[in-house]
Amino acid sequence: MRWMRTLTLGVLAMSGGCTESKVAEDQDIVLSGRLVDEAGAPLSDALLKLYRSENSSCAFAAFSASWRSVKTRSDGTFEVDLLGADTRNGSIARCFVARSPEQSQGRRVSAFFLIQQSEVALPVVQEWTGTLTATAQAQGVSVGFRPLSATHGAGSDEHVLYLHPSSAREAWQVLKATSPVHLSDYVLEDAEGLKASLITTRDVNAGGVTVGLTYSSDDVVLPRRALVPASRGAACTYLNAETPCRVTNGDLGGIVLFQEGVREVAVQLSRPVVPRKAVLRNFGVTGTMSELVLEGSADGAQWMPLANLLNGSSVQSFMEVDLTGTTPVSQVRVRATPQEAVGALRSLGQLSLFEE
Repeated sequence: MRWMRTLTLGVLAMSGGCTESKVAEDQDIVLSGRLVDEAGAPLSDALLKLYRSENSSCAFAAFSASWRSVKTRSDGTFEVDLLGADTRNGSIARCFVARSPEQSQGRRVSAFFLIQQSEVALPVVQEWTGTLTATAQAQGVSVGFRPLSATHGAGSDEHVLYLHPSSAREAWQVLKATSPVHLSDYVLEDAEGLKASLITTRDVNAGGVTVGLTYSSDDVVLPRRALVPASRGAACTYLNAETPCRVTNGDLGGIVLFQEGVREVAVQLSRPVVPRKAVLRNFGVTGTMSELVLEGSADGAQWMPLANLLNGSSVQSFMEVDLTGTTPVSQVRVRATPQEAVGALRSLGQLSLFEE
């Protein structure tokens, strides 16, 4: 899953899927480059993996297995001999990805590019550690880091911070993160073994070839916190809901993919509470919503608004939301009203409700 996060961010410069190939099928092509660590020391005997898309976009390619691999030499350099036919699908140029091996600390770097000439020399592929730190605070954890520009001399400095538990899927993300990032106890709950990492990107022009570079930092283990939501273990109701409920079981990296047409998910609390905060993880919808709300009820018949979950017309995948209710409720639901008949709830990882 961490590779998929890297892929998602790295393909922004390679989003066009139908770029015409400029090389002949029988043309000899040499792809070369150099892999180094953050300090610039060569990474020798490192297995660099190459992936390729079906077309000029890597955005929707399946990268479950590498297409080819190459080991770096003692000075960190590598070279791959190709034919023009390897670089195209019909008349369309393929998007390629060269990915460094993931280090034990978590870091790696990927290069995204098209091959449109006989010799393609990639820019130096340099790792980035991020130098992450995690410090416990009175109500959460502070994560500090060094931005890419501090070590590489360039970069947009638009970093995305991810939390990931032992499971593969992320438990939280912070877009446009700047150091230090404060993570509240509501976000961290009582999860054990949570790690934080960062991803950032930049584009480099190398010999007329635009290469998108995506950097994943080292991981840092977060101090364990102790806040347990009032909704932990609560029963839930939606089409074909499982027992026990998967959206209240405390698996911060889990996810439920709803069947078609689900527009409401309700949880039954073990006791009435006045909820003050809600956290939604891996939340998604299909279609455009005219209304997307969190509501509470004491009897399951009369519902009161607790929060609006729409940010303009968009929906965030990860939300920490203040709730407006002032009276105890025993049920809380997410309710979607689409603008068109096809709209519905698509996914939800966890719905966590807190009294304070």
